[in-house]
Amino acid sequence: MWLGKYLKKTILIILLLIFSCVEHKFFFRVSPDGKYEVEYKAHGDKDDLIDFDFMMPTGIKWKINSTLDETEAESYDYTAHRSFKRNEAFPKTFYNGDSLYFESLLIHPIKVKHSNWLFWETYLFEGKFMGRKVKSKYPLIGELIKDTENPPDGWMKEALEYLLTETLHQSDIEWNTRPIITAELANWINTDLQAVNDSTLFEEMDYYKNLGLDIIMHPASPNIYNEMDSIFKTLEDELQITLDLIDDNFEFQLILPGILEYTNADSLAGDTLFWSFQLEDYMNEDYIMTAQSGISYPGRKKLGIIIMLILVVLFIGIKLRKR
Repeated sequence: MWLGKYLKKTILIILLLIFSCVEHKFFFRVSPDGKYEVEYKAHGDKDDLIDFDFMMPTGIKWKINSTLDETEAESYDYTAHRSFKRNEAFPKTFYNGDSLYFESLLIHPIKVKHSNWLFWETYLFEGKFMGRKVKSKYPLIGELIKDTENPPDGWMKEALEYLLTETLHQSDIEWNTRPIITAELANWINTDLQAVNDSTLFEEMDYYKNLGLDIIMHPASPNIYNEMDSIFKTLEDELQITLDLIDDNFEFQLILPGILEYTNADSLAGDTLFWSFQLEDYMNEDYIMTAQSGISYPGRKKLGIIIMLILVVLFIGIKLRKR
């Protein structure tokens, strides 16, 4: 359990400013019967496409076309297409492995709902990229996300401090041991860790992380070592995924049947709605996409009115006969 080569690579990419932007594009087309088609396209560096920040659709239900098997290409493409049934749930995440905890992942619930009310039909699209809560966890990383060319001093120390203190906070440590560990950790952070500059911490991240882990785990009961290990890994993976998302851009396109009633889309071209966003848009709060359209059936309304009038006349006639 360590920050390791994967996070070091991410940090190095940030510091050297050699991002290779990854583009993720989704196209949703909803049919009048409520069924919908989804096409996903990704373009970018191979390592960025296959990492864990945003998993690409896989599985037998998706029709996949990919250039990832090609060698020595400057960039790669990945497309996936799938048909969904009426009101069929869209995956909250495309990750289906067991090496990451759900809490670490980028969650993106999307709902396409069709309702038939006899006289009219409605089509609702609701998409959400769950906020990463960066400001409340590691504010300096929030500054980094906004300006990658000028990484703020101390952002790595702040991130490591959060991982350690939050692991301690979430662990089921004995009430009489917790104050002691809390004080020892705070003392180490405010003295030893605070004296380390960013370049040294970058080169020796594993060393300082293990020092901090030893402080919070050694005095604790061995019975909760596995629990603490799982908590730290969840938080660590969450941080890694957030950092990797810095160079990912997203675009959603949507076509709904009928007349558009409302939307918060960035733009509209013909019958297509567009949303474009990146990590800065959901690094704290949820990024929400919404749109609704409807189809009205005047003929059905007229027929309904006629049927209602006939029923009323019949009802009155029956009442009069009884009298």
